[in-house]
Amino acid sequence: MANETHFPASAPPWQAPAGMQLSLGEAAVTLENLLRFTVGSPESIGERICNDTRILEQGDIFVALTGNRNGHDFIQQSYERGASYVIAHEWPIEVPDGRGAIIVKDTDAALVQLAMAQREKSYSLVIGVGGGVGKTTTKETIAAALQHRYGAETVLKTPANWNDQRGVALTLLGLRPYHKRVVLEMGMDRPGEVTQLAHLARQRWGIVTSVSATHLEYFPSMDELIATERGMIETLPSDGVAFINSDDPLTRGMLPYAPCHTALFGSHEDAEVRAVDITGNGLNGLAFTAIYQNQRQQVKTKLIGKHLVTTALAALSVCIYDGMTLREAAELLAETEVPQRIRLRQGVNASQIIDDTYNASPESMRAALKLLEEWPLPEGGRRLALLGDMRELGPRSAEEHVQLGKIAAQVCGKLWLTGNERDNFAEGARSILGCEVYTEENPQNAAEALRDALRPGDVVLVKASHAVGLDVVIATLLAD
Repeated sequence: MANETHFPASAPPWQAPAGMQLSLGEAAVTLENLLRFTVGSPESIGERICNDTRILEQGDIFVALTGNRNGHDFIQQSYERGASYVIAHEWPIEVPDGRGAIIVKDTDAALVQLAMAQREKSYSLVIGVGGGVGKTTTKETIAAALQHRYGAETVLKTPANWNDQRGVALTLLGLRPYHKRVVLEMGMDRPGEVTQLAHLARQRWGIVTSVSATHLEYFPSMDELIATERGMIETLPSDGVAFINSDDPLTRGMLPYAPCHTALFGSHEDAEVRAVDITGNGLNGLAFTAIYQNQRQQVKTKLIGKHLVTTALAALSVCIYDGMTLREAAELLAETEVPQRIRLRQGVNASQIIDDTYNASPESMRAALKLLEEWPLPEGGRRLALLGDMRELGPRSAEEHVQLGKIAAQVCGKLWLTGNERDNFAEGARSILGCEVYTEENPQNAAEALRDALRPGDVVLVKASHAVGLDVVIATLLAD
């Protein structure tokens, strides 16, 4: 299929709304410092910017990015689909009559510059969501709650987990005058990246969910990783709000760096929005009592797992600061449905499979094991797990896998371990008496061995970093 897309395979094709009305001449002025030359009429109008010819429509502006595929290979197709003009850095290209082209030194830099110009025109409240774990679910929960209040069309959010520079830039290029709120997920895999994204987004409110060792292999030290996450807080304006998870010591350490008002959320006693009496109800969601300014409110959500109480509290905090009462915020949260990566699936021999194969980090692995521990067991059932590597942990990888092996063995009666770190996982697990541990180099072999052991009532957690491929072999465990 001919297309030009550079985002995760899980991200669906996404269309910004039309109505940008950006002429070739205006775009050229915005890109003056990157401009080589233009072709065509300066009056040519583009409705929106697109980098994927599968979803490009008549009147769009096609930006030819490079990556897994070279966008310049799709320029002619973009014209055939109706692109008004293209932004490219290679020449020559064949420009049809009546169409245009802007030739720049760097298309990624051009994308960012156009996004900054679009952001400059907007008075929308921009909310940034960062942190090591839980960004996407937190972003989706906040956006869904605000959509209930303001209307779906008036709240712009990052599609899927497009949280790098391209994803944030393309999201901002979807800004229109009718947008009241913007919720942006900001990720990082290199030093200083969150600060770079913040300068692009200019968020007024910023949230840090947690800090974890995720992506540590890209950083010289944990201190550098923490400093990068802290960019979400340090870049806020003086009239902004920093929402910080009180339960994570590393996020609490960011409080002195906030140049604005800070709002703690969590179960810690000094949290402004606090949760007590937290109950996980499996597929029936999460319930707790929220406390804010001596008010108490029962909260029921459709979020799965006690670990997502911080997600719920972040959303409650944002809603309260957006002018809602605690009760109104709780009612909105109860109505909010958020796509979640964890899925319960029917396994062979009447077993249940908790499919959490999207990705894994130490923090998310602990949360998933806690969920398994809380999951109600049918009569005669056992708690089991098929676990694989947590990638991008750098020099801490062996230690983290040993520690997670110990935790998994305390939850599970049997463990199947696969991937390059299986022996470190097993070392930790075998130090705990009462757990049977099996290792398999090949994930498919591990899945087949687990399948043969399943019996009615068993509940199985399947989790690893995406690169391990458990999302492919999990089909082996599923009922026909």
